[in-house]
Amino acid sequence: MYGVHPIASLPLGATATGLVVGDPLRMAFRDRLVVWLADLGIGWPIRDLCNTGDNPDASQGFVALDFPGGTEDQYTFGAPGLNFWHEQGQVTLYVKTRLGAGIVVRNLAESYAGGLRARFRNDRFAAGNGTVRIVSTAPMGGGHDEAGLWVEAVALGYETFNVG
Repeated sequence: MYGVHPIASLPLGATATGLVVGDPLRMAFRDRLVVWLADLGIGWPIRDLCNTGDNPDASQGFVALDFPGGTEDQYTFGAPGLNFWHEQGQVTLYVKTRLGAGIVVRNLAESYAGGLRARFRNDRFAAGNGTVRIVSTAPMGGGHDEAGLWVEAVALGYETFNVG
C-alpha cells in the first residue's frame, strides 16, 4: 500500500508497479528517515500522511513527516534559468503512539524522537540534483496529545540550493 512501509522494505513512494516520483525534497527526507530508522533499529513503520487519505493504525506506534514549507530567495543573478535559489524551511518529524499506551511506550517514543533528532543533526543528503543540509534540530515541546495519539515532535530546519 502506498505510504505505509516497514523499515526493511522499499523507499516511500515505491509500489508494485515501480517508483511513484514525487517532490525530490520530500522523497529525499522520506528516504533518509528510512536509513536512520534502520540504523537505530526502530521497528515502527513510517506512515505517509501527506495527502494520502491513509488512516493510521493507532494500535502501534509509527513515525511521520510533515512539510509545512519554507522560503526561497534568489542567491545569484545574471544567468536566467541557471541562477541559484537559496531555499530554507522546516520539516517536522513526528513519533506517534496510542494515547494511554503506558509509560513504557511513551518513554520509547521519547527515546526514538531523541535518537532520530541526533541522527538528523547537521546531516547532509542528496535531493534531486542538489544537497540538503540540516541546519537545526529542535524538540517541539515535551510531547502532546493529538486526536487520541501521544506525539513527540522534532523540527528539522534545512537549507538547499535550487537552480532555475
